[in-house]
Amino acid sequence: MADILSQEEVDLLLSAVSEGDIGETEEKPETAEELHLVAYDFRRPERVSKEQLKGLQSLFEAFSREVSILLPPFLRTVVRVDLTSIDQLTYDEFILSVARPTSLAIINMTPLEGNAILELSPSMVFPIVDRVLGGKGSTLPEPRELTEIEDRIIQRIVIMMLDCLKRSWEQLIEFDMSVVQQENDPLIVQIVAGSEMVILVGYEVHIGESVGTMDFCIPLMVLNPILDQISQQAHFSRRMNPEVAKTTRQAISRLMLKAGVPLDAVLGHAQLTLQQIARLQVGDIVQLDSSPFEPIDVEIGGVRRYQAIRGRRGEQSAIQLAAITRE
Repeated sequence: MADILSQEEVDLLLSAVSEGDIGETEEKPETAEELHLVAYDFRRPERVSKEQLKGLQSLFEAFSREVSILLPPFLRTVVRVDLTSIDQLTYDEFILSVARPTSLAIINMTPLEGNAILELSPSMVFPIVDRVLGGKGSTLPEPRELTEIEDRIIQRIVIMMLDCLKRSWEQLIEFDMSVVQQENDPLIVQIVAGSEMVILVGYEVHIGESVGTMDFCIPLMVLNPILDQISQQAHFSRRMNPEVAKTTRQAISRLMLKAGVPLDAVLGHAQLTLQQIARLQVGDIVQLDSSPFEPIDVEIGGVRRYQAIRGRRGEQSAIQLAAITRE
């Protein structure tokens, strides 16, 4: 509350003005060039710098690569996750842009304070459910809410994705994330006030022949404690100087050339029954299916790469490479 002047203070002030002790100050108006005016839209406040956006892009691209590696063995089909956009908008704008029904997972972002939302579109959810249940990964002509069993399957997928997010952010922060709840209606999910700014990360997900979308909504107030670290990471992850890149490639090449790789000369094969194998003893001879005069296969790291002729060099058995095998 503002201080209230006493009557004595008011009289002193008036007398100072009448005697000329307090005069009006004239200030020279500053021009637009001196003020460095910048257009600002209060309806869409931009609070994340370009450096911070670059850092976020790097982190969320790493997340998409992790998910692209994780899901194919689980779904037994080709999966590709592409980062399509990173936007700043209000939470209300995000909620109004989400289709109904959909799959929304509310994520606790510990050790950061607050929650985030991972939204999986029906065009992504139902192919996943169909693949997990043994189908071909087809989507539904009309979206609907998930059943309890389908909801459990998607929750398992979300938990797997959170592990990917932990790995992609581990150099910056060690997350201990968990799924708080899952919903189908975006209008009943309220993690922050509608006017709060959020970072919305959009992905396009290819599952076999189906294409869906995935959105990650993180309130800016949740990311604020680590935004400076994110911008620093973007600064250090910039493209290398060409000379440094060349030196690095040469160093890596030298290390790779020194790496050990197994080389196996396959003399032949034999097919035995389990009963014959059980009766084998030291000194028994196993007949191979190859002739001593035929070339043999040479495998590098388990891959057939050469054909060779067997022989001897001094007191040791040896092979002489005769041809390169191209498969």
